Amino acid sequence: MNRSDADGRSLPMSPVTEQWADVLTTHFALGEERPAVRAAAVYSAESGFFAVAGREGENGRPHFDPAGGTGAQPGSDAFDPSRLDALWTVGEENASPPLLRLGEVVWRRESLEQVTDAVTGTELDLVLLREGDRSMWVVRTRQGICIFALVDGANEGHVAEARSFALDFDSFLVGQGY
Repeated sequence: MNRSDADGRSLPMSPVTEQWADVLTTHFALGEERPAVRAAAVYSAESGFFAVAGREGENGRPHFDPAGGTGAQPGSDAFDPSRLDALWTVGEENASPPLLRLGEVVWRRESLEQVTDAVTGTELDLVLLREGDRSMWVVRTRQGICIFALVDGANEGHVAEARSFALDFDSFLVGQGY
C-alpha cells in the first residue's frame, strides 16, 4: 500500500502507517460478502488520514483526501482541521449545520450524539454526515482519533451497518490503547 505526493509519485508508507492500513483493510474485509461500507479511514491531527481502505480493494483515499489529493481544499491553502473540530460542537438550533470537505465532496452534519463504548464504558462522539444519497459516520475517541465510514446509497440498513463498523473499529482501537 503506497501513498502519492502532489505530483502523483508513489511514496512509501511508514511501517506504522502501513500496519494500521493493513489492520483497517482486514477489519473491513471481515464483514459480509459485499459490505455496505464503501470506504473507511482513521484520522488524527498529528498524522492526518493515516489508514484508509476501500471495499473489495478499491482505493479509498480519494474519498478522504482534501480536494485533488494535494492537501489543499478549493479556496484554501491546506486542509483545515478546525472544520473537523466544528463537527463536535453543539450549535444553536436554527444555525446551519457544520460542513466538512473531504475529497471533492462537501458533507453536512445531520446529527451529533454521544454514545458509550461497549468495551470500555468511555463516552464517544458520533456524527452522521450526509451529502445527497451518501452517508458517513464519524466516531471520535477521547484521544482525538476519528474513524470514518462511508456508505453510498440511501439504504438506512447500510447506514446502520456503517455506524456499527465505525463503533466496532473504535472499540478495536481502544483495545489497542488508543
